[in-house]
Amino acid sequence: MKINLEVELSPEELRRLVGLPDMQPFWDGVQDRIMEGDTEMVQQLAKTALSEGMKTIDLSTRILKNLSGFVRRGDQDQDSGQDDTANTRKTTSTRRRSSAKSTRSKSTTKS
Repeated sequence: MKINLEVELSPEELRRLVGLPDMQPFWDGVQDRIMEGDTEMVQQLAKTALSEGMKTIDLSTRILKNLSGFVRRGDQDQDSGQDDTANTRKTTSTRRRSSAKSTRSKSTTKS
């Protein structure tokens, strides 16, 4: 089943529909203080924005490193799984050869 719904809303109408607060008075106040030259507030905003941005970058980096570790381990597991299969084949064929040799040597000693 496929349903298409088109709604024309302004950003203000969508904000109200979702129930988000009206931040325009806050941003107007920030803009007024910046225009007045309140450098302390601007520095505090920049400091907060940069520190939060760096935290986000650090978190993203750690997540990517962990994910790449899982991928590497998965690749190694697949490779070792193939190696285990090959080693099992080698071991089985080696056992067959050694049992065949011991059977031959037993039969030649009986004769």
